[in-house]
Amino acid sequence: MKRFYYPLMGILLMAASCSNTSSAKEEIVQDGAVAELVTGGQEEVKAKVERDAANVHIEGTVTGAANSPIYLQIVESKGIKAIDTITGGPNGEYSFDYMSDQPEFYRVGVNEQNSFYMILYPGESVVAKSNIDNLFKTYEIIEGPEECLRMKEMNTITSMMDSINMILQAAQMNKDQNMFQNALTQHDNISIRMNREIKAYISRKPASLSSLAALQNLSFDEEFDYYLKVVQALDGIANGNDIYDNMASQILNMKNVAVGAVAPEITLSQPNGEVMSLSDLRGQYVLIDFWASWCGPCRRENPNVKKVYEKYHEKGFEIYGVSLDKDMQPWLNAIGQDGLEWRHVSDLKYWDSQVVKDYQITGIPLTILVDKEGVIIAKNLRGEALGLKLAQIFGD
Repeated sequence: MKRFYYPLMGILLMAASCSNTSSAKEEIVQDGAVAELVTGGQEEVKAKVERDAANVHIEGTVTGAANSPIYLQIVESKGIKAIDTITGGPNGEYSFDYMSDQPEFYRVGVNEQNSFYMILYPGESVVAKSNIDNLFKTYEIIEGPEECLRMKEMNTITSMMDSINMILQAAQMNKDQNMFQNALTQHDNISIRMNREIKAYISRKPASLSSLAALQNLSFDEEFDYYLKVVQALDGIANGNDIYDNMASQILNMKNVAVGAVAPEITLSQPNGEVMSLSDLRGQYVLIDFWASWCGPCRRENPNVKKVYEKYHEKGFEIYGVSLDKDMQPWLNAIGQDGLEWRHVSDLKYWDSQVVKDYQITGIPLTILVDKEGVIIAKNLRGEALGLKLAQIFGD
């Protein structure tokens, strides 16, 4: 399940892929690589909203932090910005003042592993209390704006997963298969419930930075409508916030290749020189498979793709392989070596291919499944997930 990656979210992109980075090497990567979200060169979707700078006031107590360092930081899309560090009072009292001209995600903590988050706009203030044993779980808003209260509400919703995650970890450590399977079933049920509550939470107020933070709990591909709803609702409200500006730019660019959209047209040459368009395959379920001969994860996935092609091709399943190669012979060699008998196209322009821009490709392999009308119905299907989806469509 793909989610956006930001320091506030603490989410890792787990799929191995070959990434479009300036340091990418044209070779087969034996162990794969972590996909990177490439944002360089994108223009900001909206200009920063002009606001007058005003003081943000944050005060409170951390029980157990007497005479201990307490820090204030701002969470941004590319990392953490330190603002101030003070020594707590005899009872763990602290107070920060900061001049700001935009809404921010603030973090108060005693170390990198023990902190909590708040959202404040210029001119706002908050009073909180917490315990040094676990600031995130114990913090309370004594007095503060709605965004701070909503962040606390969101944390309460997501905390329902904590106990079952602990049971799963214990079962793994003890190698207790029955305990693990029972916990896994509970985990799935709780996950469904949490997903439902997060969507209801966002729907109550999409024009909220706390709703932007809540998106971390939803699948980007499966719940794209919620991502779009939030960034559109926050336009004119959160502009200038670094996390919002970056996320809005990326989500609006992804709108044309989201599940439910008609897949952008592709018209490229086949190995024999004949031009073929994606739309030529209308009337069939088509897997658009973005790959390259030099991409290790792509080549390792090819046997699985070949297996489902052989199983479902006669039932109306086609594959439209789009290569990001830049030399003809390696491309042809890979097709032959891996026994890829489906349709293949490429302009041999590597990452400069127009399809990279049209489909917002940041890493390969990337698969997009479209229905008979060319509408995107699933993305990033690999391994067992691809087989299960096709079995659902065609029957096993």
